[in-house]
Amino acid sequence: MIDAHCHLYSDKYDHDLDAVIQRARKYLEGVVISAVDPESLQKSLTIRRQHSDFIHVTAGVHPRTAAILKKEKLAQLWQTIKNVKEEIVAVGEVGPDFHHTRDPRLRQRQLVVLEESMTQAENLHLPLVIHARQAEAAALEVVAGCKTPVLFHCFAGPRQVARQITRFGFYLSFSAILLFSSELQKVATEVPLELILTETDSPALSPRRDRRRNEPAFLETIISRLAGLRQHPQEKIAAITAANARRFYGLTAYPNA
Repeated sequence: MIDAHCHLYSDKYDHDLDAVIQRARKYLEGVVISAVDPESLQKSLTIRRQHSDFIHVTAGVHPRTAAILKKEKLAQLWQTIKNVKEEIVAVGEVGPDFHHTRDPRLRQRQLVVLEESMTQAENLHLPLVIHARQAEAAALEVVAGCKTPVLFHCFAGPRQVARQITRFGFYLSFSAILLFSSELQKVATEVPLELILTETDSPALSPRRDRRRNEPAFLETIISRLAGLRQHPQEKIAAITAANARRFYGLTAYPNA
């Protein structure tokens, strides 16, 4: 199993990060940390350098930041990402969040930054990880012609849009929202298995009601639900989604995988 998207740089892990990673190692073959600004990128790279056989990093800009980020700051971010290209596996997360952002001008700015991010990903020959909340169709319109692999992380959008996304050969990643959304469960039964990844998006979205803080080791709960929906053994779904994550991010399969 591979946790395709999480945020281990969060201060919620400051007191026990090593223990969180050790628990993850018991169940997973890899974890992908998604940085959303220069500070979290540096923290994520520090974690990766200490666990280079297990931790991978993506570099992007959070939608709420993208909506107000000045052009010069964005240019500095792109330069930072170029400087660490050899240490990251994707550009993102980045994209529109129409749930939190209501101002039409700020929404448009998020879409502009997404388009710039697509160009950066293509130029760096890296995949693109999209955050699109209540804005999946708008994001798809921007990236439809993307020349590099695309992942809609933490997908929770409509079935029709999911079909459109996968027709382009783009990937979807499911989080613990899958456990509680009947509509999303329908999506998970319809889209091609070879285009599905799984993620915790931790520390948010815990699948365990007794644990408010999520962590990569809880990924198995999502895999188990997906296996039930697809009527396949859990081991098969774990293997397929891990292979999909390796293919999307260009990761090496380790001997213990």
